[in-house]
Amino acid sequence: MKLSEWIRWWSPLVVNNQWVVFALGAGLGLLVLIALVRAGLHIREYGFWNYLKSTFTIENETWRLIGILLLLAMACAMVFTQGI
Repeated sequence: MKLSEWIRWWSPLVVNNQWVVFALGAGLGLLVLIALVRAGLHIREYGFWNYLKSTFTIENETWRLIGILLLLAMACAMVFTQGI
């Protein structure tokens, strides 16, 4: 695809309204704040070392989800590299 085709394809998707960008940023900031507060509460209750051990523990169902997402990502990559 040429650059002009990409620009024409992306044009309807570009957000020019500053309030939409502000709302998305505020929502993301709120999610990060909630995550930090929850992490702080868990660290205070259980200690930092237990928090680190539980953070990096991956359960069996999580491995299955990671595998499915990797397969989906590979399928998407194969579709988009064929040059539709």
